[in-house]
Amino acid sequence: MKPLVVNFKRCNIAMVFVAALVLFMCGKLTAQSLSFGEPVEFMPGATTDNAVDITNYKGGFFVSWKEIGKTGKIHLRYLGKQYAAIASQHEEQLSDAQSNFAPVFSKLNGRLYLSWIAADGTFKYIINATDTSFNTQKVYTAVLNAKLTSGVTSAALGNRLMITGHGNAKNQMVYALFDVDADGTFTNATIKAIPNVKSADYPFLVSLNNTSARITYKGFGENKTYYMDYQAGTDAWAPPKSFAKSNTTPAVYHVFDANRLFYIWKGAGDNRLNYATGQKEGPLTNTITLSNDFTTRLPASIATVDDKKFILAFVGTDKKIRLSFFTSYDPASWIEDVFYPEKMHYTLKDIVIPGSHDAGMSVLTATGGQQKGTINECNTLTQSQNIKTQLDQGIRMFDLRIGEFNKELYTKHSSSDCMSEAVGGGYGEKFDDALSGVKQFLHTNNKEFVLLTLTHFCEKEAPAQRVANDMIAKLGKDLVYVIDKPLNEVTLADVAGKAVLLFEGYNTTDKLVGSTTIGTGSAAFVNFRRAYAATNALNKLLQGQQAFLIEMTGKVKNNDLVRLDWQLTQAADEAALVCNDFQDERISPIVNGAILLTNLIRKNKSIRDLALYGNKSLPLKLKEWAGDGTINKKNKPNILYVDMAGAWITDYCVELNKSAIYTK
Repeated sequence: MKPLVVNFKRCNIAMVFVAALVLFMCGKLTAQSLSFGEPVEFMPGATTDNAVDITNYKGGFFVSWKEIGKTGKIHLRYLGKQYAAIASQHEEQLSDAQSNFAPVFSKLNGRLYLSWIAADGTFKYIINATDTSFNTQKVYTAVLNAKLTSGVTSAALGNRLMITGHGNAKNQMVYALFDVDADGTFTNATIKAIPNVKSADYPFLVSLNNTSARITYKGFGENKTYYMDYQAGTDAWAPPKSFAKSNTTPAVYHVFDANRLFYIWKGAGDNRLNYATGQKEGPLTNTITLSNDFTTRLPASIATVDDKKFILAFVGTDKKIRLSFFTSYDPASWIEDVFYPEKMHYTLKDIVIPGSHDAGMSVLTATGGQQKGTINECNTLTQSQNIKTQLDQGIRMFDLRIGEFNKELYTKHSSSDCMSEAVGGGYGEKFDDALSGVKQFLHTNNKEFVLLTLTHFCEKEAPAQRVANDMIAKLGKDLVYVIDKPLNEVTLADVAGKAVLLFEGYNTTDKLVGSTTIGTGSAAFVNFRRAYAATNALNKLLQGQQAFLIEMTGKVKNNDLVRLDWQLTQAADEAALVCNDFQDERISPIVNGAILLTNLIRKNKSIRDLALYGNKSLPLKLKEWAGDGTINKKNKPNILYVDMAGAWITDYCVELNKSAIYTK
């Protein structure tokens, strides 16, 4: 067997590129503060036609499943501790243990149990012998007043074990409570019916506290699921409540927070997993549908790793067992969550952060330029969220171009630095509003930092000195980082709670503004190393970025930040065509029809549509390039710089920062 550390490293590499939370639903990117890794087949050769169970016992992981077939042999494997280099998987032999249904783990009074329903309907179990093994030679049969006819689930209820399943009556759900003797064996128990509840699929059980529990189950003869609560003190069940559509039982677990439950189930219309969370009392959060990588016909299993991470194990439609990590973090405080306190000494060159290209262009306030009538949202907007929202979504580097409109400063996007000389352009978010968002954010999140990078100055419209003075006055000097050391010495602790002001080709003597350049080298505080593809063709973008990364290996200087510029750009004729009204009454129907036909044939897209298209490839290529060495410690990106920035790109950066490439 391979050491467990190898398997977990495989999973960690997959985790780096949290592809599943980039959900392209209805043309929009959505994400929330759970990221997870691509599923990995972590036990090659192991297959099952029923659910798998995984558990964490004293830091070590056990997994169990049954072989394929109506009655299959039960397998039990110890996976070891997550980071123990000498730990190895080993399988425990249960020579006579067979079942029609999935086995299940239980933890009670410091012991670990594995239980199952034997082919004759009796309830069997074994008890762990050590922290890493079971006494597989001693199989116990629990004494019950009736047979069980379907799978069983269990949970500790104080010092007792509660089980749920099906009794002799077809589809009737039942439960029982076992007391435990000093040697860990179960005393006699009585099977009781759960009143008026039937299901063709066995229920799932989780304890709420020492005296109450919750079951989830699929309604009999319908694709609806329910949960209902049990009170041990009164031996009574509350009425069921419906919460999701599925044709299998949802799994429910405690993760991260004792008062919050995590529900995961497969959809009724397809086999993709869905999840939601909720307090013990109260509604569930919005349901998130996972990617096609998370496809199963069976209930899933969860094992907690620590207070930030848990493992999902499930059986794919190919009957192979897969594993994925889920990580909890708050996008608004992800720097603190990932790096503090152990890694607060890391420098800005040691990490990767998400960056927002043309960050202030989520709205179009006004148009400008010599042909401003051709400018609209389609050929101007690059983002879908304002800067304050992007900060809360985890974005930490902002590309800002500033211009004057109606005697006030606005972010802008134009074909030339000066709007008066541009063919066309647009003004976006009011600069004062953006700075207010930064100020509010840093006051609330004093371990986070923000890189505000300003470029494309037009001295006759919004000179750098005026913009710098406005920024410092609005933010306050207490929130601006004083640049008093070289970039390669600036730590996360140094910039905590600060805005780092970076201007293209400009700096101030009070060191509140540092200069930036883009090139192979300079004496600026920051020199950005990047390759701008300037194309609307995805294959050219990929080729250009890969060539850039290969060229950068071993050539990164102390003041360089490596920026992966991941933008697809409209061609000039594309912007003119796709971004103008096909139904303009001032244009003849023939011309309108020709424009529409041209767009359909050429598949022209808006800037934001191009971003959605190109961003889909980002996780896949990063994974590939990390695997083949294109991305390595000597050329690792420090900024993932995108249009349509949001929590989805933060997810990538969170996990990428945990990979070996970014570990000192």
